[in-house]
Amino acid sequence: MSEPITEAAAPRPSATQEKLFTPNFLLASLVTLASFSSFYFLLATLPVYIVQVGGSESEVGLIIGVFSAVAVVLRPFVGRAADDRGKRLFILAGTALLAICSGLYTLARTVPLLLSLRLIHAVGWASFGTSTNALIADLAPKSRRGAAMGYFGMFSNLAMAVGPAIGVIMMTSFSFPVLFAASAGVALLAVILALPIKEPVHEARLVATTGAGNGIIERTALFPSMVLTLTAVTYGSIVSFLPLYAAKHQVENPGFFFTVYAITLIVSRGFTGQLSDRYGRRAVIAPGLVLATAGLWLLSAATSVPALIVVAILYGLAFASIQPALMALVVDRAPASRRGAAMGTYSAAMDLGIGIGSIIWGFVAQVAGFEVMYVASGCFALLALAAFLAGTRHQPAGSARA
Repeated sequence: MSEPITEAAAPRPSATQEKLFTPNFLLASLVTLASFSSFYFLLATLPVYIVQVGGSESEVGLIIGVFSAVAVVLRPFVGRAADDRGKRLFILAGTALLAICSGLYTLARTVPLLLSLRLIHAVGWASFGTSTNALIADLAPKSRRGAAMGYFGMFSNLAMAVGPAIGVIMMTSFSFPVLFAASAGVALLAVILALPIKEPVHEARLVATTGAGNGIIERTALFPSMVLTLTAVTYGSIVSFLPLYAAKHQVENPGFFFTVYAITLIVSRGFTGQLSDRYGRRAVIAPGLVLATAGLWLLSAATSVPALIVVAILYGLAFASIQPALMALVVDRAPASRRGAAMGTYSAAMDLGIGIGSIIWGFVAQVAGFEVMYVASGCFALLALAAFLAGTRHQPAGSARA
C-alpha cells in the first residue's frame, strides 16, 4: 500500500507554479477512463441480454433503473466514509467490484440473479465514482480547480463517446461472454492503475476524523448540487427520449447526436474550466445554462440531421461549461476535511436529476408530445439559471466562489 502524501510537508507553490498534471492526477483520470469504458460497454447491450434471458420490458427498466437509484442513496455515505478512511481505499474496492460484477453477468441468466448482481454493481459504481471525484478535488491546485475538473471530466466523456459503440460491436460480432469478459478486463485494468495512487492527506482531514462535521450531507455543497439537479433534469429528456423523438421525425441513427455531444464535451471542457478559474464560476455557469435553454428549445423544432447536430453542439458546450465549474464551486466552498462528503452530495445530484427527469418527461411526452416536452425542459434550464443567479447575486462576478 502506498504511503500518503501530507500537504503540510512542503510549502505551497505560487498559483503560477501549481502543477495540474501530476502522476496521481493522471492515474486517477486513467482509472476513470477504464471504469467508465467498462460501464459504457454494457450501456446499450445489457438491455438486449436481459430480454434474451427472458426478461420483459418492465424488468429491463427495473434492472437498469435500480442501478441509478442505489447510486443516489449510497454516494453521500461513501463520500463521508472516504473522508475518514481515505479515497484510495474506496476507489480500489469500487473498481474491484466493477470487475467482478461485469464478469459474473455471463452466469446470471435469470431476472432475479441479474437484479441482485446489478445491485452489487451499483455499490461498486458509487464507491469508485464518488471517491475518485473526491480524490481529484484533493489533488487539484486551488488556482486551477476549474481546469482540473474540466480535464478530468474529459476522460469519462471519451469513454462515453466510444464505449457504447465498442460494446455493440462485441455483442454482435462475438458474443455476450466475450463482451462481459472485456468489460471485466477493462475494470480490472482500473484496479491495477489505482494501486500506485498516492493520496494527499490534509491537516484538516486528520483533525476531522476526531468527530467534527460527521454529517452525511455536506451543507456547503447543497446549493451547487441543487443547480446541478435542475440541469440534470433536462438531460433526462435527452438520454431517455431523443431516440424516440428522432424516430418520430424519421431521422436515421440518432446515435450520432451522442457522439457529437461527447466530442464537444471532450474538446471544450478543459477550456471552459480554465475560463472559470480566470473569470469566476458564475461567469461560466450562467452562460452555460443559457446555452442549455437555447439548445433544448431548438430541439423542440429540430426535424433534420443538421439541426440535431447544432443542438448536440450547443448542449455539449452547455454541459462543458456547467459541470466543471459547478464541481469546482463545490470544492471552493467545502472544507478540506469534508470534500468526500461534498462530492458524494454533488455526485448524487446528477443521478437524482436524470432519474426525476426521465419520469417527468415521460408523462409530459405522453400527454403533450415531444415538442412540448423539450420546450418545458428548456424552461427547467431557465429555472436553474434563475436559481443560480439568485444564489450568487452577492458574489463578485470574478469570484471563484461564486
